[in-house]
Amino acid sequence: MKAFVSCNRDHYIQKGARHNMAIVVDGIIGAGKTTVAHYLSQVLNIPIYEEMMDDGEQTLVQRMLDRFYGDPNRWSAITQVMFLNNRFKDIRHAESLNKPSIFDRTIYGDEIFARNLLVRGQMEEDEFLVYQSILQGMLTQIQPPELLIYIDVTVDTAMERIRIRDRSTEADMIPRDYMEDLRKNYELWFEEYDLSPKIRLDLNSHGIDENLNLTEEMKQHILTAISPYLLGA
Repeated sequence: MKAFVSCNRDHYIQKGARHNMAIVVDGIIGAGKTTVAHYLSQVLNIPIYEEMMDDGEQTLVQRMLDRFYGDPNRWSAITQVMFLNNRFKDIRHAESLNKPSIFDRTIYGDEIFARNLLVRGQMEEDEFLVYQSILQGMLTQIQPPELLIYIDVTVDTAMERIRIRDRSTEADMIPRDYMEDLRKNYELWFEEYDLSPKIRLDLNSHGIDENLNLTEEMKQHILTAISPYLLGA
């Protein structure tokens, strides 16, 4: 039995027999998901669904994140359900268009964060069970993605990129041990994930410059890696 509900094909429409043309970019906070997703959206000329818009402190998502980092035991469950709901709406919208799309993190990996909070004692077991029940119900209404791109970076690399991008209070409030636990759970999820082809992309010491832009060499590497899985390739 799979540990992650989202990795179980039985929960999806037609048991995951068909895919929804989505390319999913996922990885720990600060890995470089948004950078890669924006590049692919531009070069492939397909729309992108972002985890959160960079609108500063005025968005509901950012306000909830600030509350969560300040008091995770109080805000973890409701914040996680907020993200889950947003990701479900995005994937449903993309499927309704029936066209290729890029996702900067999605409903398929959302459970990693909830499980991480449970393991750390920052989410009650009953809260996690409620979360899983909601997730399972949502999965019955969607299809698996076309491709998963997993951005693999160390915690040191991720923390430095979080510091550089300086999104609200994020850089000061994310504990290192939270990131270490998150990466462990991401590795477990990636190993278990078999809903679609998957690619591990090393974005540690090379590939992104000091301004958090992809190098030309990395751009070519990404295109070469994903080309066998693109629709119509």
